[in-house]
Amino acid sequence: MRSHMKNKILHSIYTKFLVTFLGALFFSSTLTFGVIYWSQLGNVLDQIRVELVNQAQAVQTLNQEQLSDGAITGLYTQGIVVSRIYASLDEVGAVLSEDERAKLEQGEIVYLNAHQSHDFPMALGKLTEGYVVTMPNLEKNQIVGFMNLQRTTMLLTLLIGSVLIVIAVAMIAKPIKAVSEATKKVADGDFDIRLKVTGKDELAVLAQNFNIMTAALSRNDYIHRDFVSNVSHEFKTPIASIKGFGKLLKDPDISETQRQEYIDIIVDESDRLWKLSSNVLKLSELENGVLGLKKEAFALDESIRRVVLLLQEKWEAKNIDLDIQLDEITYKGDQELMAQVIINLLTNAIHHSPVDGEIRIDLHATAKEITITIADTGKGISRADQEKIFDRFYKADQSRSTPGTGLGLTISQRIVSLHGGTIAVESELEKGSSFFVRLPQ
Repeated sequence: MRSHMKNKILHSIYTKFLVTFLGALFFSSTLTFGVIYWSQLGNVLDQIRVELVNQAQAVQTLNQEQLSDGAITGLYTQGIVVSRIYASLDEVGAVLSEDERAKLEQGEIVYLNAHQSHDFPMALGKLTEGYVVTMPNLEKNQIVGFMNLQRTTMLLTLLIGSVLIVIAVAMIAKPIKAVSEATKKVADGDFDIRLKVTGKDELAVLAQNFNIMTAALSRNDYIHRDFVSNVSHEFKTPIASIKGFGKLLKDPDISETQRQEYIDIIVDESDRLWKLSSNVLKLSELENGVLGLKKEAFALDESIRRVVLLLQEKWEAKNIDLDIQLDEITYKGDQELMAQVIINLLTNAIHHSPVDGEIRIDLHATAKEITITIADTGKGISRADQEKIFDRFYKADQSRSTPGTGLGLTISQRIVSLHGGTIAVESELEKGSSFFVRLPQ
């Protein structure tokens, strides 16, 4: 358990962000302060060199004016540079080359860096008796002070930067962790979870898109459950009828007329069950992309005429007058699926038209779109029902006398949508309904 938690922490995005940003801070700070240190250190050393040489020359001048050694050293003990007088070079302990010794004997000031003097830079000058050595005051050492200032500044920068990075990484990782936890809940089937959207950055967009996704999943889950419930109900009804009338047929005492009536009902219910199964399968294939479009150029007006002839028996049985106005239009699409749309719409129009009613079928085109209109003079559809008629299994007329599975318009809408078009309805109660299929050219 402890090993699992350790691995989880090591591989968390928070840890990765933290290590990355802290590493970047440390590297950049070290590089920056290194460059500043070495560039400024040269200026400090040059300044110290000038002060050491100037003070050594000043001591030489005072020595020539017969000022005692004690008085001279007393003048230069409190500043950032101090002076000391030695009787011989051996007492100084510095390593001089022959050239430097010669210059020193000629009265020139010789500057020695820290490597030559072993500890710190110094300037040497020859006096009347002995040698003067000027060096940085260790209590007021400019180099040490400069190094301490650089070190303190760098540590403060790293400390403050690290604290700010920890806070910033926590702020960045928090919404990412929230998304991670939310996705786990979605994987477990909780589609009602939503993330808080704050700001307008990429993380806010991520949270917003996540909420859109979960809302769609929740809606699809509801539709799926509702679909399963409706399918179960729609299948149960004809099956129950077939079972019930099948039992009645076992009765030896029923008349031949009743027997034929029961058989007709069983045949009708079987046909209804077959249509329902076919429509459910077709809708599933359309929505899951199994039934791909077979696009080809065909005469749309001729396709509509064939559908009219196919349903001739139905509209003639109700003595319906057809007003057909079809322009000659060649359309590139799936001919079989588009014929299914016309069949569904015209079948609905026939079912809802009264005896001696009228159905108008129009087909015309503009430069941008093709419009198919199928209008009837039936009962019409209420405004509330118009918003639901394209839903699965929805029937504006819920009576058993109205045939159909409630999937025809849903299938039609899906087919038209696959062709990049739209399907709409305009209706008024007791005046009829008009369905418009609009397809892009």
